Amino acid sequence: MSEHISESISFVHSMTLSHGRNAEVWDTTGKRYIDFVGGIGVLNLGHCNPQVVTAIQDQAAKLTHYCFNATPHDPYIRFMRQLTEFVPVSYPLSGMLTNSGAEAAENALKIVRGATGRTAVIAFDGGFHGRTLATLNLNGKVAPYKQKVGVLPGPVFHIPFPSKDNGVTTEQVLKALERLLSVEIDVNDVACIIFEPVQGEGGFLDMEADFAQALRAFCDEHGIVLIADEIQSGFGRTGQRFAFSRLGIEPDLILLGKSIAGGIPLGAVVGRKHLLNNLARRHLFRQPDWLRCGPGLAGTND
Repeated sequence: MSEHISESISFVHSMTLSHGRNAEVWDTTGKRYIDFVGGIGVLNLGHCNPQVVTAIQDQAAKLTHYCFNATPHDPYIRFMRQLTEFVPVSYPLSGMLTNSGAEAAENALKIVRGATGRTAVIAFDGGFHGRTLATLNLNGKVAPYKQKVGVLPGPVFHIPFPSKDNGVTTEQVLKALERLLSVEIDVNDVACIIFEPVQGEGGFLDMEADFAQALRAFCDEHGIVLIADEIQSGFGRTGQRFAFSRLGIEPDLILLGKSIAGGIPLGAVVGRKHLLNNLARRHLFRQPDWLRCGPGLAGTND
C-alpha cells in the first residue's frame, strides 16, 4: 500500500479507487466495479450525488468554516429544523450535530448521565456503537475492537439480542434482563439502554418488535432512557426512514450518522427536549462547521 500509512489499518480489498458515480466505482487502472460496500452504510444517496455535490460547492463558496459554539450560523439552524422534521416521532424533537456517529454515542452517554443522575448502561451482545474508548464499552464483542486496547472503566452490561435470525427469543432476553437486574446491577442505577433496530456488525439481525415494545414499557416503568442507534440503519436503508418505526416504538434519543450528509462526516443526537436541554453548556463536543450542514440539508431533502 504505502510506507506512509500505518500498518494497523486493515484493508478488505486490494485495489485503489480513483472515482465513483452513483453505485459504481473505478480503480486507478480504469476497471469498473459495482459498489456493494457504500462506505459501510454511508452512501445511501450514491457516489457524487448531484444535490450533495452542489450543496458542498455552494457552501464552500460562501464560508468554509465557522464553529457553531463560537457564533451560530444559518446552515446549522436550517439543517436542525429540517432534520427534526424528518425524524418520525410524535413528540417535539431537539438535537445537536456531531462530527461522527461515535461522537453522537459519546454525547448521548453524557446526556443521559446528566439527565438521570445514573451511570449504568445496558447494551446488547453483537452490538456496535463506535471505536472511541467510551463506545468500545458499548460494543457487544471483544474481537477486533477491544483487543490490546481495553476499555474505560464503567458500568456497562450486555444482554442477548433477540432476533428470528439468531434463534434468541424475546422470552430468553427478558429473563436475561431480569437476572442482570437481580444479580449484577440495581435497576435504579441504570441510566439508559442502547440498541440497534438492525444490528450490522452483529450479523444484520432484526430486533423482534414484541421485545422492543416490552423494552419500551420497561424503560417507562423505571425511568430509563431508551436510545436507538440508527447510525447505520437510518435514512432509508431498511425501506423506511428509520428502522425503529417498524418496531412500533418511539425511542427517547436517536443516534444518527453515516448517510446523514451523503458521505460527508457528520453525526447527530436527536430526542426529547428535556433530556437534551439538561446538561450545563460546554459539556457537549464541539459542533460541526458550516461546510457540512449543506450536504446534510441535501441528504434529508425528500
